[in-house]
Order: sequence, then C-alpha cells, then structure tokens
Amino acid sequence: MRYVFAAALPRIRATKYACALAALSILLLSPRVTQAQLGRLKKMGADAIRDAAKDKLGTDKKDAATDAAKASSMPVLDDTRIGLVLASLAPQVKAAQIRADAAAASRAFEEKEKASDACAERAAESVTPMAIAASGRANAARLTALQNQTEAMQRRLEKAIASNDVRARFYLQDSVNVIMRRSAILSMGASCTFDFTPPAVIEEQILEAQEASSHDEDTTFPGERVRGALSRVEYGILRERIALWALLQDTPTLKGLGKEGVFSADEQAALTSHAAEIRKLTPLFKSNAMIWKGWDDLRNW
Repeated sequence: MRYVFAAALPRIRATKYACALAALSILLLSPRVTQAQLGRLKKMGADAIRDAAKDKLGTDKKDAATDAAKASSMPVLDDTRIGLVLASLAPQVKAAQIRADAAAASRAFEEKEKASDACAERAAESVTPMAIAASGRANAARLTALQNQTEAMQRRLEKAIASNDVRARFYLQDSVNVIMRRSAILSMGASCTFDFTPPAVIEEQILEAQEASSHDEDTTFPGERVRGALSRVEYGILRERIALWALLQDTPTLKGLGKEGVFSADEQAALTSHAAEIRKLTPLFKSNAMIWKGWDDLRNW
C-alpha cells in the first residue's frame, strides 16, 4: 500500500539519496483533492431546446426529429406538473448539498495543501543526513507515537476494507495518509503542517464512489410516477424552466433567455405557490451542484 514506505522513514539510513526518497514519499502521500467534474446547468432558451432535441435525446435521427416536433409547443407549468418535477428532484437534493458543501470547503483546503506541498519541497531541498539523525534523536518519542497511531489505524482500515465499510474506509485512509506525512516530515527535522481533509470533501468522495458502483436506476431516472405523467421532452423542458425561474428570482436582470424564460400569469402563480421549495434549490442551481448534463440523464426514459 502507499503508506508502507513512509512508515519505514524513521529507520532509513541518513544519506542524500534516502533524503530525496523521503521527500518524494511525502509528496506522493499528499491527499490531493480532485474536484468532481460537475456538469453545468444547460443553457436555457430556444437554442438549448433545439440542441437538446437534436443531440441529447437519442441517437436515432427519427427519434430526434419527433422529439424536436414535440418540443415546439411549450409545456405549461401548472401546480401538478411543478409538484411532480420537484418531487423527482428531491432525491438529488442531498447529493447536491454534499457537492455544494464540498466545493465551499475545498477552496480553503486546497490553499493549505499548496502551502504544505511547498513546505515539503523546501524541506526536501535543504534536508541533510545530519538533520535526519538529529531529528530522530530529538523526536524519538513523537515518532514512535505517530508510528503506533498509524499501525492502529491501519488495522482499523483493513477491517473497514474487509467489511466493505466505505465511509470508514475513506476517513481512515485520509487519517493514515496525514499521519504518515506528519511522521515523514518530522523525521526530516522540518515543521510542515498537514491537515486532515475536511469531512465535507470526504463526503463528496464517498458519494462519488457510491454513485460509481450503484446500479440503481433511480439515481438517474426521475421515477416511475413522473415518467408516467410526463413525456421525456416535457419533463426536460419543465425541469429547466423551473430552474430558470429560480435563477430569475435571485437575479431578475438575466437576459437572453428566450421564450422558455417567459412565464404566463398562471405559471407565475403556480410557481409562486411552490416558491419556498424552489428557493431552497436556488443556491444549488447557481453553484452547479444541482446538475444534469444537458438531458443525458433522460436517455433511458
């Protein structure tokens, strides 16, 4: 595993080559955060509807032409349809909030990670065999404590992997990595700071792992109730119009939205009656945490 070499760092002979390897191991153990490739809310308006009908709703040209024809008449937002669409989005809200929380936490954490990496690089450039030997003597107790802590966490990590405890595995792996990096840098006589990954970021990593391994169609389909009441085209347009209305309430000056951004008095009344529910989604739409890539998620409708 990645952390085996780092665990042995306090026992590495004090040579220039060993120093270089020690520094390299610190960088390799960095729990670098990879931003999820978030889909963006598809541009709304006439062009978006036309593009979706042509390119997103099916590979068969005949089906695409049929969908385009259906899209030519604008589905009306009434109380029933709004309720159905919002109900279909409910399962996505939790995941969207996790993404939004992770994005907020990542910004500050990534700056700290950059500082930690820079510190490790400086330490690698200036470390000497004498410094490693001196640090081993001066910090023997701390290094031993870190090694014991690492071994205990490794045992817990192995149990989590064996029992397929995904949440425990992600948190324990992060803890092991951080403690290993702290031990490695301390053995070099440096004082770089390595922080644990924020829980919000780890929760997003867990979500991505679960989504990648899930075979549950409900993660991509709006649900049987909605599919039975609305066509794929109707659902896609209504969903985007609701998102558009939410964004307009937050930023009334949005321009160039086409006929999809024009709401009748009856539609305004129906949307306003659901304003409290829609308002909760607005930050998630704005941050692109509440996502769908075009209409690709409806491809198997």
